[in-house]
Amino acid sequence: MKNGNLSDFGIPNEDEIKEINKYTRRDFKADELYAFSVVLCDNEIDRDFERFTDSALEGLSKLFLGKTGIFDHSHKAGNQCARVFYTEVKSVEGQKNRLGEPYKQLFARAYMPKSAASDELILAIESGIKKEVSVGCSMKSSVCSVCGQPLGACQHKKGKTYRKNGAKTLCYFDLSDPADAYEWSFVAVPAQPAAGVVKAFDGKKIEFFELQKSVTDGEITVTVEEAERISKEFCELKEVALAAGEFLQRKKSDIVKMFVNPESETAAEVFLKALSKLSPEELFKLYSEGKTLHEKAELQLSGTISKQNKKNSYFIV
Repeated sequence: MKNGNLSDFGIPNEDEIKEINKYTRRDFKADELYAFSVVLCDNEIDRDFERFTDSALEGLSKLFLGKTGIFDHSHKAGNQCARVFYTEVKSVEGQKNRLGEPYKQLFARAYMPKSAASDELILAIESGIKKEVSVGCSMKSSVCSVCGQPLGACQHKKGKTYRKNGAKTLCYFDLSDPADAYEWSFVAVPAQPAAGVVKAFDGKKIEFFELQKSVTDGEITVTVEEAERISKEFCELKEVALAAGEFLQRKKSDIVKMFVNPESETAAEVFLKALSKLSPEELFKLYSEGKTLHEKAELQLSGTISKQNKKNSYFIV
């Protein structure tokens, strides 16, 4: 994710007017429009330890043509404020990214009509108040830098360093093969100090628990197909959770029988309530220890008391 820097504000030139009018219902004149430049994203490793590959930037360049600009990734028609009419992948001369590769940006030109309604936004852009942007897109591939496995297929953690061919290697995920570009947004507080990118992985590349984190962070956009599959996975997980809940409840009852006098209902209720505060791991450990003690007691009670110990037999349990 990278800062979307705005520049070259003002009236579009003749060539730009021709491109802009491809998206309008009537031909607009230059003085009716406001055009500006924006860097949508780049090939740098972001704070989430993900990055767009150079080929991904080229693919996104085509997909973002004609895409609308909105606010805060809120997909409402009333939030539409601008539209991209030109894109280009640019190399920044003399600048390298964190990997030592030539630093590249997805550069775009966008326009909006001049009107009383847009005057405030234009002023905010020119004054630098509206500056940071992020993009909403879907990527088919997310590959680990350490092992080359897709997201969710390996145990490597983003941001951690591992040994690869004897050298220290940072774990990040390369995003490539763009499937779709949804929108780009003006954002007040990007996920990174510089900017923020909304990312999603389609097909089986998107993992349910990875999705859960992304939704919590407000960084995810999913397609209809992904939403349907996620809904199905959620229903399956819900069934498993209900079955696991019933199983744990039975184990709690077994533990109560092991440690509490069955004639004391009050003690049983209190003990059962206390068990509800334990984790599944703690419950199984307690059940295992209780079962072991119970089996030892049964073994001792079933044994034959020797004649030598018969006198003190009432001390044996």
